[in-house]
Amino acid sequence: MVYKIMQSKYRVFLESFLVTAIVFAIGFSLGYYVENSRNAAIEHNYQNNEIEALDLKLQNYYYQIMDESACEFAIEQNFIFADRIYNEGLEIEKAEEANQITDNLLAQKKRYALLKTELWLNAVLLKKKCNNPFDTVVYFFSNDNTDNLKVAEQNIISNVLRDVKEEKGNKVILIPISGDLGIGIVDLQESVYNVTSLPTIIINENIKLEGFHNVSEINSYLKY
Repeated sequence: MVYKIMQSKYRVFLESFLVTAIVFAIGFSLGYYVENSRNAAIEHNYQNNEIEALDLKLQNYYYQIMDESACEFAIEQNFIFADRIYNEGLEIEKAEEANQITDNLLAQKKRYALLKTELWLNAVLLKKKCNNPFDTVVYFFSNDNTDNLKVAEQNIISNVLRDVKEEKGNKVILIPISGDLGIGIVDLQESVYNVTSLPTIIINENIKLEGFHNVSEINSYLKY
């Protein structure tokens, strides 16, 4: 009788162990697959960003030598590029909100900030070449997620700026740039426009707004 009881307990233990091992193996495999898929996606985005960076640089060279007859097409292409990069930034935000902060994601954010800065420089050049046909709204924000109040404030400002962009369409180029990633060209732009605190909005390279402002206030500074 004792032998049968011991045998029964052993069987229960063995079955529990096997179930636990199977569940662990499935969980580990799923996690490994998800992580590999995420890394592959980041690598794919990296390659795309390299191409986009070169494209932006070549556009910059072209804008310097083109005449006004090419303005309409150049402006159209610049807005297409701006919208595409903006949507890529939203994907990065989703990864951040899911607590997927990795070295790869940080590098992706830095590349994104560089692309946005070059897009801004191209937009400034286009406005000079083509008689200021649109507004630029550059939003310098903080990458620090430890300050809950600032995170909440920046989320509200992002939503306000998104509403402005949706309302104005191709009359506004919206360029969000993380201002505290230690990137030289971004730090230089912040110095040029006297950005001393985050978040800060720069409108048309001559108006600086710090902190929260509603849609009406921002629209009042726009030309179009």
